[in-house]
Amino acid sequence: MNYLELCKRLRLEAGISGVGPAAVTGQTGEMLRVVEWVDAAYQDVQIAHASWRFLRKDFSFSTIASTQEYTPAAVSLEDLATWIQQDMRLYLTIGDEQFLETIQWDDFRIAAMYGSNRTLEGRPILASIKPNNSLMLWQIPDAVYTVAGEYFAVPDVMDENTSTPVIPVRFHLAIVWKALMYYGAYTAADEKYAHGKNQYSRELRALENDQLEIMTYGEPLA
Repeated sequence: MNYLELCKRLRLEAGISGVGPAAVTGQTGEMLRVVEWVDAAYQDVQIAHASWRFLRKDFSFSTIASTQEYTPAAVSLEDLATWIQQDMRLYLTIGDEQFLETIQWDDFRIAAMYGSNRTLEGRPILASIKPNNSLMLWQIPDAVYTVAGEYFAVPDVMDENTSTPVIPVRFHLAIVWKALMYYGAYTAADEKYAHGKNQYSRELRALENDQLEIMTYGEPLA
């Protein structure tokens, strides 16, 4: 379902009379609230977990010789929320691609930003994320390398009638049920709120089972 279809489904589930909204923009009164509830619900679903698969994306950028720090904006990752540090890779050509060792920022400062190390240039072997979310490399690149990996994006925003959620289609109703909870709370319609909550909990569990990594456990210690 697209943004407008989600709004119309919410109106239907809430029992609001009429056939609207006709659009997701230019609304007032109750139809404006319907649009805003769907928008808020969409954000709620996305921020329920920072590591949804549907927010996981690839990145690739070229380093600049003698430049150690790379902000998300500088490498055209305007929607970056967090870098996925486990599999960052670097190469001059595909044939020499190697994984970067990613370490905590405090450890990186001690190892790479002290004494003569702070100006040492060469092929990067270490990476770390600064508190401002910039990616730091060491050694400082001495050439144009490619850095590749994955990241988690910030929550998506719908702004047009035909905007479609990034959530898999079969789970779109989770947005409607969460929005119904907003409606029930606003109108003191306890039955609608409870119905929305029950349905949302069921849909969210199904979405979690589908879109979160499965946790694994190591061998017992004894």
